[in-house]
Amino acid sequence: MHEARVSIGGKSVWTIVVYAASAAIRFLTNIILTRLLAPEILGVVVIAQAIRTGAELLTDMGMEQNVVHSPHGDDERFLNTVWTLQILRGIAIAAVTIFAAYAVSRFYRVDTAVLVAMSAAPFLNSLASTSIFSLSRHLEVKTKNLFELASEAAGLIINVTLALWLHSVWAPIMGILATLAVRSAASYLLPHQRHRLLLDRTFGQAIFEFSKWVMLSSLMLFGAVYADRLFLGHVASLAVLGIYGLARALSDVPSMLATRLAMQIVFPTVAKDQTRADAAARTGLARTRRYVLLLFAVGIATVMAWSDWTVRLLYDVRYEQAGWMLFLLLASSWFAVLAWFGEAKMLGHGMPRSVGVANAIRLAVMMGGLVAGFSLLGLPGAVLALPASELARYGILRVAQRGLPNTFALQDALFTLGFLALLIAWVTIRVSLGLGVPWALMPHAWPA
Repeated sequence: MHEARVSIGGKSVWTIVVYAASAAIRFLTNIILTRLLAPEILGVVVIAQAIRTGAELLTDMGMEQNVVHSPHGDDERFLNTVWTLQILRGIAIAAVTIFAAYAVSRFYRVDTAVLVAMSAAPFLNSLASTSIFSLSRHLEVKTKNLFELASEAAGLIINVTLALWLHSVWAPIMGILATLAVRSAASYLLPHQRHRLLLDRTFGQAIFEFSKWVMLSSLMLFGAVYADRLFLGHVASLAVLGIYGLARALSDVPSMLATRLAMQIVFPTVAKDQTRADAAARTGLARTRRYVLLLFAVGIATVMAWSDWTVRLLYDVRYEQAGWMLFLLLASSWFAVLAWFGEAKMLGHGMPRSVGVANAIRLAVMMGGLVAGFSLLGLPGAVLALPASELARYGILRVAQRGLPNTFALQDALFTLGFLALLIAWVTIRVSLGLGVPWALMPHAWPA
């Protein structure tokens, strides 16, 4: 029992430490790019990244989830079927993106060539080895996180070098493509089976059967994650979108860490032990989850209360409006953290349908909130759609978990109350010191 707790706790610590280094690399990249590039250029990159990610998520077959969940996840024929389908999918996405580039560029008022260039991203990403998926299957958290960290460090060097050289939108675009190419190539340095193009009919059918709900979930996930950027990209200026993109990047740090913890630790642990009542694993998971939520609650509440100062510390005056945006966006991050843990549990129990439904509800709430909020309150109203949508997603997942063991409902409720109490305490301290509130610039935000 002690070994199980240490194993889960140790993997969680590794994930958090390496992710902290990863986040530091991304922040350093963003800070340098904001010094070298104008907000309008960053706005174009936000659009290009959203289109690229959307194309990938809209056709997501859950390759990693298949390898982790399937009893054949170590079979060479199964892995090669996954690899072949992954490459075919990458080629198809790249082709569709090229054909759609002109229409999309007209809609968002960006250079068609930028979107055509970004169409190579899905293909470059698809060339990666299945060794990355196998690391998740076998809970090789340390190796996987170090691999991702090394890839991001290479990305930092590539992006900064290109920005110093080009000083145009092509710097981050070429940086994205080069980083993906380096990551895919480096994945073959990890232990892996012999790769060859192969399509096994039986394994292919099993992959598609599991993937149909994963695909729906990913479709809804894309809408929920990128609907705000795509909406603002159409109704707001590229400069506003670039500033919003920075705020969103900061607010995504907690949810991205939660995603890693959920998918690299919670999901594989639950999937591995769902057929047996492993008290040690459950106790270890509950204990680790408690400490992790404490870290998230303190971190999110503190940065939320000092969001305006955080932005001033990291970026120059051109981006100061990102402060109040960050405050609102971090509110959604707390519920996203809770939701990701719930989602991993559902996937571990082989229930991707509930995950798909939760993400569908989140998307519906977000789309309605973006339109209604922007119409009534302008940009702040649109931003408020995010916390509303994450709360809805968490609520659906909470209901769906009824009947499952260890749903942690009481734990979530207590930590949410603690999170709110700490946030109120911080804001009270600010006001008492004459420092105002973190959302002070909100009434003076420029019209979109």
